[in-house]
Amino acid sequence: MKELGIRRAKLFGWPNTYVFTKAMGEMLLGHSRGDLPMVILRPTIITSVQSDPLPGWIEGTRTIDSVIIGYAKGKITCFFGDLDNIMDVVPGDMVVNAMMATMAAHSGQPAELVYHMSSSVRNPVTYATLEHCGFRYFLANPRVGRDGSVMPTKRLRFIKSMVGFRVLMTLRYKLPLEVMHLVNLLSCGRLARGYNELNRKYKFVMRLVELYKPYAYFDGCFDDLNMERLRMATKKDDAEAKMFGFDPKHIDWEDYFSSIHIPGVMKYAFNYVDPAFIVKVAVICCIFGSLC
Repeated sequence: MKELGIRRAKLFGWPNTYVFTKAMGEMLLGHSRGDLPMVILRPTIITSVQSDPLPGWIEGTRTIDSVIIGYAKGKITCFFGDLDNIMDVVPGDMVVNAMMATMAAHSGQPAELVYHMSSSVRNPVTYATLEHCGFRYFLANPRVGRDGSVMPTKRLRFIKSMVGFRVLMTLRYKLPLEVMHLVNLLSCGRLARGYNELNRKYKFVMRLVELYKPYAYFDGCFDDLNMERLRMATKKDDAEAKMFGFDPKHIDWEDYFSSIHIPGVMKYAFNYVDPAFIVKVAVICCIFGSLC
């Protein structure tokens, strides 16, 4: 069913079932809403709260947080992606404020509007900024291991292309697996259990890589013209505009990552994660921790 879902999504131009089912949900609402007013708000990567109710607060984990936690534990030494690409992130409180503003602005109106709550046009930030902030933060606040020793902080190395990543995976893992498979056949299956387990892990990691690939190497921006028009309309009331602000242009990304988001992830998400997230981080740490 997983393979069928992926094939079906790609048939209609979507990289995976996650975004495909989101599009299906929007289509279903559009066809079934009747005369009800409807506003679709599409936030990009949601990160920790910038100010309200508590700077750095985050519940659960997001895409970039798995890498931050793995890096903090010293388990990840390299990752795949282009540092020069724009990382479209938005603090969680801005997303909530935008939701309230769009509902208030369009209540009672039959129109169907789509808003992109994003930062890639108004105030773009690259993955290099996050990497730099993470390195500086953990250099100033080094992690301490279970034995009490200070864990060294090293820069995270990035593999800039999928071709380079696949070559590395083939030389480091796939070829040794093929040799192990041959030895297993010659030894009448004595290595079958070990080979099957390692091969299963390899395939699982490559599946994860295929899921992350469209985002790690995504090079584009999201049109937020509708959201900008709404911002201009709400500026008529200075008090409300200040209380329910959702303009990413005012974010100092280096200060946000260094002083708010990374400390928030370490405080609220590092020691409390759901089991599924633990498995994902463990697999990512296992493969990328041994690559470099």
